[in-house]
Amino acid sequence: MKPSDKHSPDPARRSSGARPCALATRALLAPLMWLGRCRLSLVRRVTRLLAVPLRLVMRRRVRVVRRNLELCFPELAPQERAEIEQAHFRQLAEAVGEISYAWNHRGPVDDAVGRVQGLEHYTAAHAQGGVLLLTAHVTCLELAARILGGSVQGCGLYRPLRNVALEVAQQRGRQRYADGMFARDDLRGIVRHLRSGGVLWYAPDQDLGPERCEFAPWFGIETATARAIVDLARLGRARVVPMYPLKDPVSGRVTVHLEAAFEDFPSADPIADLARYNAFLERWVRAHPAQYWWLHRRFKTRPEGQPDRYRN
Repeated sequence: MKPSDKHSPDPARRSSGARPCALATRALLAPLMWLGRCRLSLVRRVTRLLAVPLRLVMRRRVRVVRRNLELCFPELAPQERAEIEQAHFRQLAEAVGEISYAWNHRGPVDDAVGRVQGLEHYTAAHAQGGVLLLTAHVTCLELAARILGGSVQGCGLYRPLRNVALEVAQQRGRQRYADGMFARDDLRGIVRHLRSGGVLWYAPDQDLGPERCEFAPWFGIETATARAIVDLARLGRARVVPMYPLKDPVSGRVTVHLEAAFEDFPSADPIADLARYNAFLERWVRAHPAQYWWLHRRFKTRPEGQPDRYRN
């Protein structure tokens, strides 16, 4: 079972007040669409220039990034964290071009752009049924999905966007490397897809609030972790294969790392299962912190009685 290829946003969101926003979005996307059809090295050189403007425009998010790094790497000196922060915004600037390349590049992706490592783990898991490729928000994720699409036919999971024009562009772009996209609330469709032997890549490393999360340790902090990690594996009867993409800081080549499927997942202890995902994620983030998506307020939801981690 696959989601519909036809993208049809909610008509209620197509208000006349949204038209100026849609026109502005299309005007911004047009040059990026053209740029995305150029060589990736050129695309990155151009969008890398956005690093400083991004920090100036996204001042609130700069504070979130800084606070996340303070919470996760208290052992580092302030200057070391500042260097990670600066490198992170360079990665974000390059990600603008990489997303455009992933959505607009025509034809197959050259091997120099990236590769998949550990494909045998996916093959072994898929031989037993549906596969949930469990990943995370990293700056090169969209490009990694395009690379992975050359070897693995699967669908993605997404959250509907407020900006309809951007959502349409996103859906069209992802059709180049995904069989389709499921809205994250389409539980019935997702479960059917997995039970029929389908593949779904899912990045659940966001604070979705107390209704959708349980607390599990991440960087030594009790962190709201998406319960859907366990629910989708159980309901979809799917094997869970961890996936983490990394970009070589020198060559720019992206490697999509696939690890062996989690054994006995889900287990009788859902909190332990969520902690296993968090441990996988923390291991990779610690090794390459600048490439993780620190813009999210990952510690927004707190256990009862604990203070807001982002309040000064």
